[in-house]
Amino acid sequence: MTGARRAGLLCCFALCGCVVQADHFYTLNTVPEAARVAPAPAIHVRLQVTIPSLMDRNEMVLQTSRNGIVILDHERWAAPLTDQVNQTLARDIEARRIDVLVGDRGFDRAASPPVTLKVDLVRMSAQRGGRASIEAHWRIVDSSAGVDELGSDSFEAALTHDGYAAVAEAYSETLSALAERLAERVRRR
Repeated sequence: MTGARRAGLLCCFALCGCVVQADHFYTLNTVPEAARVAPAPAIHVRLQVTIPSLMDRNEMVLQTSRNGIVILDHERWAAPLTDQVNQTLARDIEARRIDVLVGDRGFDRAASPPVTLKVDLVRMSAQRGGRASIEAHWRIVDSSAGVDELGSDSFEAALTHDGYAAVAEAYSETLSALAERLAERVRRR
């Protein structure tokens, strides 16, 4: 093999190794999307959300079997998943209760202590061509009403098409169902 031919083959192999798959990014959204038109909220909710550490990564994770997962290097969340879950759940709760504002300590008022809502998503899973599901445990503490309530439930949504955006859509649906349940549990003042 001549030197020129060898160099040409090496260049070919090097170029083949440089082919890079494009990254795709996904977000969670409130379901249904609705503009908030309301008087000043009467109830301030301080929301704290945790998600499983396995899911708390930039890459999308899918379940392949009971004990198997695949981490998709090029299918990524557009922002940290914990932040997206927190914001989506907050906006979903607000969409269902016009008297509620979900925010941090900066919205606290001395006359009306906030309701603390802690949500622990103990399981999040999605299977391509199947369903997305979450299992949530929550605690609602409303000191002004003397409420300290625990709850838990599971929520599922079908992946409606074959693309990875369907995973984000299905997780958005499960969070919407969770928000519906939580909005019912926060007592009116």
